[in-house]
Amino acid sequence: RFKELEALELAGKELPVIALQLVSPEEPEGPERGIPGLRAPLVGREDELELLRSLFRRVVADSRPHLVTVYGDPGVGKSRLTSEFVEWSQAETDPPLVVRGRCLPYGDGVTYWPLAEILKQQAEILDTDSAAEALEKVRAYATRALAEGLSPDPGRAAAALAYTVGLEDPAQDFSALAPRQVHHETHAAWRSLFSGLAQQSPLVVVIEDIHWADPALLDLLEELADRVVGPALFLCPSRPELTQRRPGWGGGRRNSTGVFLEPLTPEDARKLIGFLLTVEDLPESVRGRILERAEGNPFFLEEIIRQLIDERRIVRVGRRWKAADRIEGVVIPDTVQGVLAARIDLLEPAEKRTLQSAAVVGRVFWSGPVERLLNGEAAELDDLLARLEERELVAARVGTTIGGEREYSFKHVLTRDVAYATLPRTERARAHGRVARWIESTAGERRAEFAELLAYHYLEAYRAAREDPQCSVAERESLRAAAFENLLTASREARRRLAIEKARRLAEEAGSIAESDGERSRALERLGDSLFLSYLGEPAWTTYGRAIEAQPRETDEDRRRLARLCAKRADLPTRWPGSMKSLPTADEVREVIDLGFANLESGDNVTRVRLLVARAFWPFGFPDDLRDGGEDAARRDGEEAVEMALRLDRPDLASAALDAVAGTHLAIGNYGAQQRVIERRLALAPKLHDPFELGDLYAVAAWGEFHIGRYEACLSLADEGVLQAEGSPGVTLHALSWRVLALIRLGRWDEAVAALARLNEVLGDRWDDPPGFALRAFGAGAYLLDAMGNRGAADRYLSVATDETRRSLLSAAPWVGELLARRGEFERARTILDEQDPSARRQNSGLILEARCELLAEEAAWDEADKVAGEARAHAAQNGLEALPAFADRLEGRAALAAGDHDRAIRLLRHALDRFGSLGADWEAARTRLDLATSLAAASPARARAEAEAALEDLERMGAIRETSRARELVQALTTQ
Repeated sequence: RFKELEALELAGKELPVIALQLVSPEEPEGPERGIPGLRAPLVGREDELELLRSLFRRVVADSRPHLVTVYGDPGVGKSRLTSEFVEWSQAETDPPLVVRGRCLPYGDGVTYWPLAEILKQQAEILDTDSAAEALEKVRAYATRALAEGLSPDPGRAAAALAYTVGLEDPAQDFSALAPRQVHHETHAAWRSLFSGLAQQSPLVVVIEDIHWADPALLDLLEELADRVVGPALFLCPSRPELTQRRPGWGGGRRNSTGVFLEPLTPEDARKLIGFLLTVEDLPESVRGRILERAEGNPFFLEEIIRQLIDERRIVRVGRRWKAADRIEGVVIPDTVQGVLAARIDLLEPAEKRTLQSAAVVGRVFWSGPVERLLNGEAAELDDLLARLEERELVAARVGTTIGGEREYSFKHVLTRDVAYATLPRTERARAHGRVARWIESTAGERRAEFAELLAYHYLEAYRAAREDPQCSVAERESLRAAAFENLLTASREARRRLAIEKARRLAEEAGSIAESDGERSRALERLGDSLFLSYLGEPAWTTYGRAIEAQPRETDEDRRRLARLCAKRADLPTRWPGSMKSLPTADEVREVIDLGFANLESGDNVTRVRLLVARAFWPFGFPDDLRDGGEDAARRDGEEAVEMALRLDRPDLASAALDAVAGTHLAIGNYGAQQRVIERRLALAPKLHDPFELGDLYAVAAWGEFHIGRYEACLSLADEGVLQAEGSPGVTLHALSWRVLALIRLGRWDEAVAALARLNEVLGDRWDDPPGFALRAFGAGAYLLDAMGNRGAADRYLSVATDETRRSLLSAAPWVGELLARRGEFERARTILDEQDPSARRQNSGLILEARCELLAEEAAWDEADKVAGEARAHAAQNGLEALPAFADRLEGRAALAAGDHDRAIRLLRHALDRFGSLGADWEAARTRLDLATSLAAASPARARAEAEAALEDLERMGAIRETSRARELVQALTTQ
């Protein structure tokens, strides 16, 4: 039929795919493994394969996603198991769409490389396509895949998918968005895409070698396995070290399964040898040494047999394999790397050079860069690669991502690593440099898409060049400069995609090879940006400070960069003091702000807005350092920043400026005035897209509502903050903290415990060292758990909330003070509440006064009741607080009850109960109702019993141990009267 095929090709017709199999009657049928012309079925993995089949069937039956991680050491058979499962799935009645991507072993891998591979394969994008051509292919593909309303804005989703792989859509400028917004939109786009594919047919997504995956990719994979709609199986082969990097990977999720591949048993290993190779005259001693060395690793086993064939200790005679006379003397290396090195040493020089050159390019390589590296040997490249294929060291891949280039991959990554190690270090600089320049010339305008890859090759080239005395100074500097620029670009791109750990490491590497002060400043700025995104305020403050010190100040551009750095540094202790355990002094921060203004260019600009915002936050960040008229001046700065931001069409900066204006009211505890400013900020929400800014907006709004006493509104805003802050742990914690507090006051204690657990999950390994603003949730959590009778858990939260090494106990103080009062530790409670000086830290005065009311009642310090109640009412009236007067009424009602003035007690307690009830504060209402029942007991036992029974029902529902016991006793006493 070859003439027919030739005629079709000449006519420009699509050729049919013809698979030719030559099977010896003496060889077992089944998929080929290993040695050319030899075949072996899957051995020792039948149970694992059946588990994958079962999970796939369940995914299809339930129409929901599932994540399977196949763990195993290199060569143990992860890829073979995966390929067997994929082949089986394609024979099903309704075969799934199978898409594949592979993580790269450069550092932690290129962040979203596997997803980029999948998108390019599905959209038929070549790396040699122009940016416009590639973008148009993404748009067309996304339009087809998202046709059934799977995304609210398919065009924007297509742009987000494109941005993930380094393509920028001029109509949707993702490069200008905040990293958290990019993270939010790209995750949503991938969820929509995979949901769309899964709705068309069952879907299998294979992401290989995820032990090299960046944490950002792992986050996305877990999210996809949770939230994709439809039958989608995510199959991820991995080495076991993934569990060290990511101990919680897949843990506790009903839609996640781990499959662990152990080495083959001796019996299965012996079977595999028999299937691979039937050798006449193979001494049993040699067979035993093979099995001993391989230790049940199928790849090691196969490579040993290949070594025997390469060394001609096993030879093909006709249709049979025979052991050569000298086979007894074979030396089998201790490791698979040793076997591979021995095989590579047996190659012809040209073959070995080809393999080494391919290893420089990577696990996947193309003929083009290999040809560049081979110089005069390139003429016979096709033959050389064919011979390497025959030896099963490399394999040609179907199709290619680069037009006009043949694409290959190493049969195993260990083969690539060993081949690379055999390349002399002195030759690596030239080799990596040539590969990097080939990538640049091939990628053209799309080079940002390959920034991490370029950074890797240029950095390896520079490192090798430093050790090569024959490398010229000019060439060494050229490689260093290229590595530095690509590291900075890669760090920026990683940060934009919220791959924060990757961004930090790349910035640190750039700093390690920086030569000039200007370069050091640029690398430090990138590092500071990444630290801030991790909400690590103190190291970010220090890093920006080092960048400022290194920054040249000679040109106008130098001074603009200096002002920008000052604005970034000043932002930390003024707007985000919660990110810092220890604040710099007011003088240090003022010096930074003044330096920024001194180097600022004239007119409206973003840096001026940011510096004005920093100055406007002064009453919030440094309330003890306010000069006469300082609050009014700060408010003017904030309003000026609002107007300028709106002129610049930057609603995100206008939101930040309004946050500062609101902060001038929050700093003095005037939450009524603060909320009026917050309403202006909330009006900007439809124009905001950054999850960080949105999450903060709703969290701060919840903050004000809680202090006022509008607990339902607080809860609603906190929930919206958690929703909007997706992917922003710091802001999520802030919103969750207010959710915990609101639920406690609302008497929804089961939900409060669940919210506390969610907060713990977000904190992760930072539980013992949370941001300062999260301490309020620790104080409230201790109070809640203690009231529910779980003293041990309460003490753990209390120890974190009262850690003396922390900057301030301010946010936790009201809850800690009341908890200690409930335990009878009155002196310690007074000390904690008295240390919060209202004149210096007035933002918390309302809650401190609420706690004082409870402390006096627990201590029965009735002689102080009138004074504190009067302060509470005055403070509430001045600052628009609605709950605080109820605490004052209850305190005075309790004092009247203790004094025997039942009429006054009933009147005040009824007033407090009505107010708590109107605010939905069921916990405070239930406690007040219990006091009211006690007041009514003598004059009206029936009314008292009704109130006590109502209180008991609510208290039992909440699980308040002490109050429930007291209510039961009162009901019983009233019943027996």
